[in-house]
Amino acid sequence: MNDGGGNADSDWPERYFAVIFTSQRSLSGDDIYEIAANRMVTLAQQQPGFLGVESVRADDGIGITVSYWTDRDAISQWRHNAEHMATQAMGRQEFYDWYRIRIAEVVSERAFLSDNIVQGQPASD
Repeated sequence: MNDGGGNADSDWPERYFAVIFTSQRSLSGDDIYEIAANRMVTLAQQQPGFLGVESVRADDGIGITVSYWTDRDAISQWRHNAEHMATQAMGRQEFYDWYRIRIAEVVSERAFLSDNIVQGQPASD
């Protein structure tokens, strides 16, 4: 899932914050995990200060989700959102064997975008 998680050609601030959520999915809760995860992305997108999110999960269940925020206050507001807190509690009971959350300030960004490639061929000069 990549939902707004790129700063190239965007209105993102020069400096912003990343919440890095690394987790190991448990074997239970599959039936509602995707619904809950998608709901959290939708809810986060509605929060002041939300910039974007990127998420991947390997076949062994280890995943990394990075959400991007304008400042630490926006992260705190998200952390204390009642629906988010309820889903976190469900995650501890149903979805995850373990997780770790890190918060970092992004002070620099570089990107490679192969927008000069058309149907697998380099653009002609």
